[in-house]
Amino acid sequence: MGSLGASSAAIGSCGFPPAGCDRRSAMVSKRAIKKGAPKRWVIDLCFQAPCGRQERYRRLAQVQNKPAAEAEERRIQDYWAEHGTLKTLLTPQPTEPDTKIQHTWEQAVEYWTEHVKPVKKKSTGEGYVRLFDGPGFEFWRGRLLSEINYNEIAKWDAQLAKAGLANSSRRNHHVALHACLASVGPHQGPNGSEPGVMLTTLPNYPPMPKVGRGKPVAASADDLALLLSEGRSGRVPKFCQIKAIRAAQLAYALAAYAGMRAGEVRELRVQDVDLNNGTITIRAALVLGEIVAPKSGHARVVGIAEPLRPLLEERMAAKPKPNDLVAAKADGTAWGDTGLWQALQRACQRLGIGGSRYHALRHYFASALFGGGVDARTVQENLGHADLSTTQRYAHVDVIRSKAAVSVFNKVG
Repeated sequence: MGSLGASSAAIGSCGFPPAGCDRRSAMVSKRAIKKGAPKRWVIDLCFQAPCGRQERYRRLAQVQNKPAAEAEERRIQDYWAEHGTLKTLLTPQPTEPDTKIQHTWEQAVEYWTEHVKPVKKKSTGEGYVRLFDGPGFEFWRGRLLSEINYNEIAKWDAQLAKAGLANSSRRNHHVALHACLASVGPHQGPNGSEPGVMLTTLPNYPPMPKVGRGKPVAASADDLALLLSEGRSGRVPKFCQIKAIRAAQLAYALAAYAGMRAGEVRELRVQDVDLNNGTITIRAALVLGEIVAPKSGHARVVGIAEPLRPLLEERMAAKPKPNDLVAAKADGTAWGDTGLWQALQRACQRLGIGGSRYHALRHYFASALFGGGVDARTVQENLGHADLSTTQRYAHVDVIRSKAAVSVFNKVG
């Protein structure tokens, strides 16, 4: 937190602060430029020419450590002594980025956060930020972008593997690294390739960790029956409120019998449930407190399955308003991002059910459709998948039907 004061000898004969400028500002120091902002190394120099003209240089140090900031300060002083002005130094030139400027990883993340994150889906942007702030990116902190190359990325990946990260998690880290560097690197513009703001070329990346697409694990019919019957027959544990259990059960049923994602369940409105026509219209999702389009990007209509109808009728019997939430918490407010998962965890512990992934209920829906002979395209539409290949991952669960299909060859011959 210390600072390097600049004496008049260090600044030179022209190095006197202009009128009204605190002499102590002529220094390299670590401080916050804005109130509440993190403290960064700042170069703040004031110069005065013999003719009385005054100029001031106040910028974040290009490399955020004390020795580099002090060296940068000396270069600026030498520039003033040679040119007698800082105007040419401060005026951006309409040329490619100066490759001599050494930008840091932190500067790249700061640029990505300011310019790229706002145009990303909120969940995606927040996910990248958690990765950048997490221990997986400790390897790059304080490093120059020019040091990020094939060999260093390979060393980093080896550290992630040694720390016990699964291939899928390591791959997510690589994707985030690529995205951050791409934001400050060269890109295709209207007139062809354009230089980046910090990198003129991107590094040669090593291959990402290979990740096989895991088979979805669906909730079993027996486990689902236990979840939806809790509190409706038999004793309810004292610490459980029956109203809270009922609220959670409706959310479970919407995932298991309508294939709705957790965010879609959180945002489903009464006006989107048509009991007369037997349909549910899924228009939006609630993610990180923000209402967004469903993951596929468009609305979809799902039929109301018979096991789901009584739970919806029970909800509509309370005569809610059209814009009220269908599957709210017991107090009428929306479930939080982890609320449904936590409620399911507690229910599984109470009932002695193994596993507690909320998405397994949606997997149950997909598996049941395939098991009932529904074609893949219809299953895709009901699940709201943008890509049919995603839907087809669920087709593996109907092993019996698969064996029955190939049995036709037994009759050949």
